[in-house]
Amino acid sequence: MRTDEVLFLDTNVLVYAVDERSPFNPKATRFIERINAGDFRVCLSPQVMGELYSTITNPRKSTKPCSPGEAVQIVRGFWEADNIQKVYPNEATLDLTLDLVQRYRIKAMDFFDAQIVATMLENGVGTIYTVNGEDFSKFEEIEAINPFVGEE
Repeated sequence: MRTDEVLFLDTNVLVYAVDERSPFNPKATRFIERINAGDFRVCLSPQVMGELYSTITNPRKSTKPCSPGEAVQIVRGFWEADNIQKVYPNEATLDLTLDLVQRYRIKAMDFFDAQIVATMLENGVGTIYTVNGEDFSKFEEIEAINPFVGEE
């Protein structure tokens, strides 16, 4: 990884930073503080923002679900942060997503991981920060790094 490289943030990193009851919260909070300090150049996509909203308002996925109003504030806070770049799918992203799901024989909800990878590739991003490295390990085109490994 180059020091000037922009790194993609997966939804789970943000969820753990928001969920104060998560055992990952202290590490996620420190990681977000390091982003705010400029230690990393990171980016997000609208898909990740949608996944964040969905997760933090879902009582089956969140230890303390947020109200819609709270969730909107949290999503806007990340999305409007000046130190976080935004990347978007483009006209070719769906075709690339379909190529990836076919190549890697992806099914069901894993389609959305392929869509993240396609968005990354279309925007020249080669590394994702995620706690779920296994979800992305199949994609030879990118590198998945757990930002919490080695964090004390």
